[in-house]
Amino acid sequence: MRAYAGRELHLYGVTALQFLGVDLPSSLEDWQTFHVLTPTDQYRPERRGVVSHRSVRASSTWRTRQGVRLLHPVDHWLQLTRASDAELVQVGDAILRRRDPLVTLGDFERRLAESDGTQGIRRARRLAKLVVPQTGSLAETRTRLTLIDGGLPCPLVNPPVFCRSVGRTFHVDMGYVEERVGVEYDGVVHVGNRHQMEIDAIRRRALQEEGWLIITVTADQLRYPTEVVRSVEAALVMRRAAVGRSTGEGTVIWRSPVR
Repeated sequence: MRAYAGRELHLYGVTALQFLGVDLPSSLEDWQTFHVLTPTDQYRPERRGVVSHRSVRASSTWRTRQGVRLLHPVDHWLQLTRASDAELVQVGDAILRRRDPLVTLGDFERRLAESDGTQGIRRARRLAKLVVPQTGSLAETRTRLTLIDGGLPCPLVNPPVFCRSVGRTFHVDMGYVEERVGVEYDGVVHVGNRHQMEIDAIRRRALQEEGWLIITVTADQLRYPTEVVRSVEAALVMRRAAVGRSTGEGTVIWRSPVR
């Protein structure tokens, strides 16, 4: 950016989001090209590896970091016009990540409401309904979208569960609280770490003692989404049937496109 000092340049799209530390699907990452946004009346940078984008709308600087101008994270999210629907939701979740979120959900929604006339705004507003705060990873978002695409209700993200046996609260990646069915993505990050594996075992046992059924999903399993959905659906039907028996009410049978 030093080469363009004095010009009203902002980082753009993928480059801006990577600079901000936002998790991106590997299909969207671009570490070889430097994307910048320039006003229509400004000089367009012509350098190898630099791609200049024009904007007919006035650009308002959200933050300046290390001398680099950035737009609001939602503006950069909207610039991902080539992203698929699922990828756009994943990046939206990443902006609102549980650890160090860039903005709040309210701020995300307000900025989106102010973005009339932006390319792709209708699609973005439709997909924004699927974006939720407090997620832990791209894989967790992919898991949640797999359940929704399979016809199941959207699970609650990061619900707290107080476990009396250990006197503390744990959070499930995503879950159906009424049925006490949790779904967690296991990235096998802690394989070989015996201390962490012991902690995880205690946590799982404590959740089980509170009546929670935890279904673990892995990267390989996400390659077969129908099987993942079928497993969660079966758990929900079983739990709802149990509730129906205990209350004397009729059993609620789940209806989904998965067969």
